[in-house]
Amino acid sequence: MTRDPESVAPGTYIGDVARLMRDLGVGIVPVVSNGQLIGVITDRDITIRVTAAGLNPFEVTVQDFISPNPVTISPDDDVDRVRELMGKHQIRRVLVTEEGRLVGIVSLGDVATKDKTEDQETGQVLEEISTPSEPQDLNRPA
Repeated sequence: MTRDPESVAPGTYIGDVARLMRDLGVGIVPVVSNGQLIGVITDRDITIRVTAAGLNPFEVTVQDFISPNPVTISPDDDVDRVRELMGKHQIRRVLVTEEGRLVGIVSLGDVATKDKTEDQETGQVLEEISTPSEPQDLNRPA
């Protein structure tokens, strides 16, 4: 788990989030308001919902493009629970919260390196994540 990941507030400009992603080498940034996790913003959100729509990333803020209700676990959940959620929701990262407060992020890479004897289960999760899902209606907010 990556502890105490960088986060942004809902009023942060999308352009600033994109720069943060570039500087950190990440594709997801948690969105926190008043100490509570309220969602995430991803590089895909920025590309599909801001750039492709022709919007100026320094005129629009995270609050208009946030992906609310991210999948979360508690610090006490085990790796099997993480694998289950990643496969079920076709995601590569799960946020770790304690009483709504962001404390970390677990990535597929974290799961893959946890125990080399569990490579088959990790491969199965990767297969489930990579299975195409129904196309998203890009004309409605996520």
